[in-house]
Amino acid sequence: ILEGDPYNRVLVNRAERRLKNLGYFKNVRIATEPGSAPDRVILNVDVEEQLTGEFSIAAGYSTQDGVIGELTIGERNFLGRGQYVRTALQYGERVKGIEFSFTEPYFMDYRLAAGFDIFYKKTEPSTLVQYGIDTIGGTLRAAARLNEEITLQVRYSIYQREITADPGYLDGCGIVGGIGVGTCAGLNQTQITAGGFNSYEVSNAIRQMLGQQPITSAIGYTLSYNSLDNVKDPTTGIYASFSQDFAGVGGDVKFVRTTAEARVYRPITGDFVGMVKVSGGHVFSWGGEELRFIDHFNNAHTLVRGFATQGFGPRDVNQNLSFYDSLGGTTYWAASAELQFPLWFMPKEIGIKSAIFVDAGSLFNYNGNTNVTGPGIPIPGSCPPGSSGSNICVFDDSSIRASAGVSLIWSSPFGPLRFDFALPIAKGPYDRTQFFRFGGGAKF
Repeated sequence: ILEGDPYNRVLVNRAERRLKNLGYFKNVRIATEPGSAPDRVILNVDVEEQLTGEFSIAAGYSTQDGVIGELTIGERNFLGRGQYVRTALQYGERVKGIEFSFTEPYFMDYRLAAGFDIFYKKTEPSTLVQYGIDTIGGTLRAAARLNEEITLQVRYSIYQREITADPGYLDGCGIVGGIGVGTCAGLNQTQITAGGFNSYEVSNAIRQMLGQQPITSAIGYTLSYNSLDNVKDPTTGIYASFSQDFAGVGGDVKFVRTTAEARVYRPITGDFVGMVKVSGGHVFSWGGEELRFIDHFNNAHTLVRGFATQGFGPRDVNQNLSFYDSLGGTTYWAASAELQFPLWFMPKEIGIKSAIFVDAGSLFNYNGNTNVTGPGIPIPGSCPPGSSGSNICVFDDSSIRASAGVSLIWSSPFGPLRFDFALPIAKGPYDRTQFFRFGGGAKF
């Protein structure tokens, strides 16, 4: 807005929204008063600054990651230049990690945001997932605003991931029909137990990757559209994104991953806000390589609430296993409808509201190697009806999973917290459900 410009209320409202979304001000208000002539108006921009630095020590509990502690040091306006710097250290019962991020909003004096991320993350096996993942890597990224709503981001990522599991899984000892196979061939279950072997074997899809440390080198882009009135607590507008990553620019892995998401917010009446979300994704390998199970999508619990971590999707149902491990799928889709509303008996200032929702989705099409051989790979048990493969018994079901439930949302001083209570209304024979899920705060 420059002196002498034609007055346009739409552009003034847009400027006010952009100032709010900078994150530098607690309050922004643009008011008008009569100018020096009937055809002139004066704009008064009142802003209330807020601290842009952050130092926080937080602890909490997540149903996925257990007890979590996090230390964060950041600055959204570093040296008064609008640069963003952040260091986060996370330590939890099942997850540990550290990340450093830097973003320059006007790289080389162009309207181009450029930055990088360096990260390390370690997840431990749990009762829901029998393997852990150690990840270390970094990302170079740049983003440009094509217009007021559309942004294009390009990136290059390189990272190394290693699958870890209980050391007992490395013994190569399996049980079929109470009789040992692999390194336990010829032994019965009593002898195996006495010998200290672990009979709770993981899937051969997991076993074949233990000890490997492949490097993924990928270029990618995200095209996003954002017309939300408030990025933190939207009440109207649309957010949509389309992303692709091409792995195989060097490294040991070759795949193409595509994902898309769209969310629409609309005020219904009063403080009631409706939200509809759809998402989908597909991944495939190229260059004649098999797609590793770890490069499949395994995000079922984020698609349909009411299901546990890796709660549905392709699964190894080998009868040799006491725990049917999730293998992931190459394709997923999901849809959600939600109605958010304040609790009439709670003051608005507390920042607590509720929601009712329905979710539906599916994850399917495992495309990894099902004939796994090699040292420490036990002979598989029988595959039940409805599964396919030999060394890995893949049960792959593309039927719809659905749930309905209620949520409690709190914009707390420690960050946004959400409590979801959901009941599945459509599920498969090997699915794992979870009635309550709690989560919040920043993830990395």
